[in-house]
Amino acid sequence: MAPTFTVVTCHAGDPFWLEQLTARIDRTTDADLVPEIVVVDQDRSPEVTAALGRLPRVGRVLTFDEHAGQHRRLGHDHPNALNRAVREPFETSHVVVMDSDALPIEPDWMARVLARLQDHDAVIARDPVKRGLTHPCFVVFPVAVGPDVDFAEGVEEVNLDTGRLVGLQLVHGGLRVDLSRAKPGFSGWHGDLYLDGAVYHHGHGSFLSSRHQPHHRMVDERQERFFRHKIEADVFELDRRERLRFTLQRIGRGAQASVAWSRS
Repeated sequence: MAPTFTVVTCHAGDPFWLEQLTARIDRTTDADLVPEIVVVDQDRSPEVTAALGRLPRVGRVLTFDEHAGQHRRLGHDHPNALNRAVREPFETSHVVVMDSDALPIEPDWMARVLARLQDHDAVIARDPVKRGLTHPCFVVFPVAVGPDVDFAEGVEEVNLDTGRLVGLQLVHGGLRVDLSRAKPGFSGWHGDLYLDGAVYHHGHGSFLSSRHQPHHRMVDERQERFFRHKIEADVFELDRRERLRFTLQRIGRGAQASVAWSRS
């Protein structure tokens, strides 16, 4: 029987990313192949839950009680949300876990997944920085192993972020795992590309609207708006003038930091 897929993702704050993700999945995949998108509403708001349920291909919107321990440690409870979501009953053979700001940007992205599953049991993004670990922005595995996957492993024990040990879990469970390596997005200036450029992961996409101030301060609002306009236009490269502008901005920030250091 040919594989079928349920996409599982989480929502927190800004609807931009979920609107992009669901629209792109709806536009690029047949409903027989990806019949449902399941969203965990981490805003835990009836109004938001209702709005998410109206997005393309969304069949279920789940809401779970807040995990206080993970919120204290991480500023969110993404690991708990994913753990509970992948244990839901599914009609499909596979689950595709995607961060809300991980977007299919090539129409054949699912064809590339299917090609990898001919020789592997699972596909997972490799962490772009910690090369021995994996990233939950893009994970494909059989529904049957969902109860054995733990996106929270390592969070409490060694201060890892969400899902960094899932790849090792799948390997230790006997699955043949295809590691999708990251390539720099936007001409090397922002985000990462997986599946040989078919899936884009922005990174910290929800932080702009986060109520957790340490997260909010990690992003530059003006820069985020710039990249969102590019994404809406379906453009994932920078032109020569944009690259020059970003280079000059980086040089300027470096000069400011040097002056501040010399005066301290």
